[in-house]
This record gives sequence, C-alpha cells and structure tokens, in this order.
Amino acid sequence: MKFSLGQYSNTTEAPEEPSWVTSETKRNLYLHVCKAFDRIKASMEAGENLSIKDRRIVARNIAKDSGVHDSLLNKRRQPELSELIVQKNAELEELWTSISATKYNPRIKRTKEVIQNEFRSQTAEIERLTNLRLSEALTAAIGNQMVDSHRSLVSTIEHLKTENAELQLRNSELSKQLRQMMKAVNAIKSS
Repeated sequence: MKFSLGQYSNTTEAPEEPSWVTSETKRNLYLHVCKAFDRIKASMEAGENLSIKDRRIVARNIAKDSGVHDSLLNKRRQPELSELIVQKNAELEELWTSISATKYNPRIKRTKEVIQNEFRSQTAEIERLTNLRLSEALTAAIGNQMVDSHRSLVSTIEHLKTENAELQLRNSELSKQLRQMMKAVNAIKSS
C-alpha cells in the first residue's frame, strides 16, 4: 500500500456558535444548517450539476435531520435560524452563480424560475442591507440625541449647584440673624 496525503483528511473545526444558540435544540439545528451548507458547497465546488432544490438549504430537511418537527423552524419561533438559512442560501446562490459563470453554456436561456429565484435573493439582500443602514442611522441618531441631552443635563446640574450654594449661603446668614434676634429677645426678657 502506497502512502499519500490524499488518504488523510484534516478535521474541520466546529463552527463558532453565535450568541443566539442558547439551548441544545438550537445548537443541534445550527450545526445541521452548517453541515448542509458545507455539503452543498462541496457538491457545487466538485462540479456536480445540482437542481435548484438540491443547491438550497431547506428548513424542512434540517428539521427532519435534527429529529424535530418542521413547525419548529418557522420565522416566528426561530427568527435567528431562519435568517441564518436565508444568509447561507444567498451565499450558496452567489457561489453557484460564480461557478456557473466560469462554465461554458452555449446560448442557454435562463428560465422564468431561475430569474424569479435571482430576483427573490436580490430582493432579500436589498432588504437586509436597507435594514442594516437603517439600524446604523438610528444608532447614530440616538447617540446624537443622548449627547445633546447629556449636555443639557450637565448645564442644568451646574446651574442647580450654583443656586444650591447661593441658597446655603443665604440660609447660613438667616441662621446667624435668627441667633442674634434670639439673643436679643432673651436679653430683653432677662432684664
């Protein structure tokens, strides 16, 4: 038997889990999504001719592989996982497009279904980028609002400190006057 490096494979490191993976079920689903992504990506890079269904991650298949009911993987119950599947499918679609662009296709027209899928993926990407920009703008606006309110609070505090010092000085002067008057009243009573 000859020795070759091709007989041995490097073990792939487990993907770093995002912060929303808080339970064993979510961890299991997340790992199955990553495995499906890696499997489909490897098939694409190997040059296999995959149908549209075979080159996408399907939530129902992930649920079946994980041993959970597929109703658990809807957007309402698992929004982070649904978003992850959308992102991974977008990456797979981009990879498929780039691999397809390098292949020679003699005047094959794109089908309506392919065009619709491209449109859906680009619409999802535009929506994701729009939401990202909106969140950045809102964060900046909130930051500016907080700086302005902080400045006004600082000036109010300085004004109140000055007023407090003046009132304390006035209070001490009135206390002195009161003591003097009490001494005078006591002196009148004793004489």
